[in-house]
Amino acid sequence: MSVHDGPAPHPLVGRQRLLVAALQIASWVGLAAAFVGLVGPGEVRDLAAGVFVGVVVGTPFGRLVWLMVRWIRRGDPRFAVAAGALLTVVALAASTAWW
Repeated sequence: MSVHDGPAPHPLVGRQRLLVAALQIASWVGLAAAFVGLVGPGEVRDLAAGVFVGVVVGTPFGRLVWLMVRWIRRGDPRFAVAAGALLTVVALAASTAWW
C-alpha cells in the first residue's frame, strides 16, 4: 500500500443507493409531468397535472414506508413505530376529507 492510495472506502457508502435512485426517478417524473401540465393540450394537461400532484404527495410517503421497512428489518422498533404513527396520522387526516 502506497501513500497515494488514499483512505479506505467507508463501509456505509452506497447503502441507500436504491432509495436514492427511486427518489431521482420520482424527481424526473415529477418534472416531466409538471412541464406537460403547463404546456400540454386539454385532457393531457389535466392528467399530467394529476400525475405531478400524485408524485409530489406520494414520494415522501413512499420514502417513509421504505425507511420504516428498513428499520423493522434492522431491528430498530423506535423509528419504525414513529414512522408507522406518522403514516397513521396522515391516513386519518386524509380520511377526514372523504367524510
